[in-house]
Amino acid sequence: MKIATYNIWNSEAGMPFRFWQIINEIKNIQADIICLQEVADQKQHNSLAAVCGYAYSHYQIQTGLSILSRLPIYKTDDFDFGTMAGIKSETKTILIINVHLPWDSAYSREKAIVNIVKKAEFEKDDFTLLLGDFNSSADSSVHRFLTNNQSLLESDAYFYDLAEAFSEITETSPPATLNFRKNPRWGVIQPANTIEINQRFDWIMLKNPYPLEFPVLKECRLFGTEVSEKNKLSASDHYGVWAEINF
Repeated sequence: MKIATYNIWNSEAGMPFRFWQIINEIKNIQADIICLQEVADQKQHNSLAAVCGYAYSHYQIQTGLSILSRLPIYKTDDFDFGTMAGIKSETKTILIINVHLPWDSAYSREKAIVNIVKKAEFEKDDFTLLLGDFNSSADSSVHRFLTNNQSLLESDAYFYDLAEAFSEITETSPPATLNFRKNPRWGVIQPANTIEINQRFDWIMLKNPYPLEFPVLKECRLFGTEVSEKNKLSASDHYGVWAEINF
């Protein structure tokens, strides 16, 4: 099964051509389930689901979150900075949680992620995947909390970062998803950014499935890095992440 996350940049920059860039990126990776952030409205959500060939979908308006699935969705729930959908595969149920945490406050991000994790604890699916734009670096309190390296607001979590796992397997470093040097948002739409540091804000996290066995991680890579000759932009200011997992 291929799972993906992609912040598609709710901006008029490069539109309407950039919308078709987004569609091409989504089609090219052929994910079974993809979580999108910064989807402008219900109309855009519906268009993306239809044009990209996803029969099942769910949209949360607060932070523009879409879950698009080729597999049946049997339940949904919305909450601050996140939404979830229960997905039925042939033999398992998978809880997909799509998040877009606040960009402007570490404390707000901490409160939001603790609340999201607590809500997910009441779900009884076989596997849980938490993915999206966390607006947090890999050395942040949010990441440490999720990966069971610290408690947060008297709460605990136990997830695995699939990009980190795949990088260890391949003896590489997890690549940045927000790249101020290579993404042409900076230098084409806005001035070149020489201050902010490239960050890996977009993650795919797997909750520890105990007592079930771990699934097999086959790959975890970026997408959306191509720059168009027509508008000199990538499809988004974020690069997407996809992972192939055998459950």
